[in-house]
Amino acid sequence: MKAIQIKQYGNADVLEITQIPEPTPSTDQLLIENKAIGINPFDWKLRNGLFQDLFPLEFPNILGFEIAGVVKQVPAHVKNIRVGDRVYGKADHAYAKFVSMDVSQAHHIPESMSFEQAAALPTNTQVAYNVLVTLGKLKKGQKVLIHAGAGGVGIAAIQIAKYLGADITTTVSPKKIEFVKSLGANHVIDYTNTSLDQIQERYDLILDSIGAKTQIESWELLKQQGLLVSLLGDESAHFSKSKFDRKFIFAVDVLENHSDEIHDLILGGHIQPIIDEVFEFHDMAKAHNKSEFGHVTGKIIVKI
Repeated sequence: MKAIQIKQYGNADVLEITQIPEPTPSTDQLLIENKAIGINPFDWKLRNGLFQDLFPLEFPNILGFEIAGVVKQVPAHVKNIRVGDRVYGKADHAYAKFVSMDVSQAHHIPESMSFEQAAALPTNTQVAYNVLVTLGKLKKGQKVLIHAGAGGVGIAAIQIAKYLGADITTTVSPKKIEFVKSLGANHVIDYTNTSLDQIQERYDLILDSIGAKTQIESWELLKQQGLLVSLLGDESAHFSKSKFDRKFIFAVDVLENHSDEIHDLILGGHIQPIIDEVFEFHDMAKAHNKSEFGHVTGKIIVKI
């Protein structure tokens, strides 16, 4: 089967199309004929070695962990999924024509949804849900600040926070203000004109997907007993000391907590996939470069 491997850390040029044997699923896995792959910033950060201390790779390596496709093989004990079903979910080594997926990660694709749309959902929705609900315990009427609201996680987070009835503030560039309002943002901060130290509002929960200075300044915007959750690094050594009982979490393992409620929200129309651009499989390097260097609104997808 065709797959894309990397044999060393480096820029997008290290992504190579190759032929390898099909995977052999375990007794708790499905064999999926892959139709679409979701590209995440985590992919190119793994590729270029940015995370090699935390997540060292063995080479050659097939990246990716977000797919949508058709079931080709089902364990005998599984009754709710059949060969030929269209499914989406999280699966390791996703940059390949055939992928093994844990049964627990597979969800049926709604009839109205394409493979490309479905591949845009698993990771961003899971991360956003776990930050807002599992960790943040976000309640109706509470104030939440979501940084990078037009990014993949931000888009999912705004939609989930809207469903929960929260009061939503997000940060974006001027061109994306109306877009995030259409998703459900109540208040929008143009980060090109307003710095965080100018903000007077205080928040129950802040989702930081930027890190560095943004994370440090966000600490000052928490209410008493507020929570700051970061997806990108731990700058807590630089936080000011507080008399308030504020909390910080660097959510390294935020993808490990899987919830079926996310799929229910998708089925109910509360979470809609937003796609920035779709690339062909042989243009994987272009997809990585768009994710790494472009100004992305929503999800980058590679179809196979």
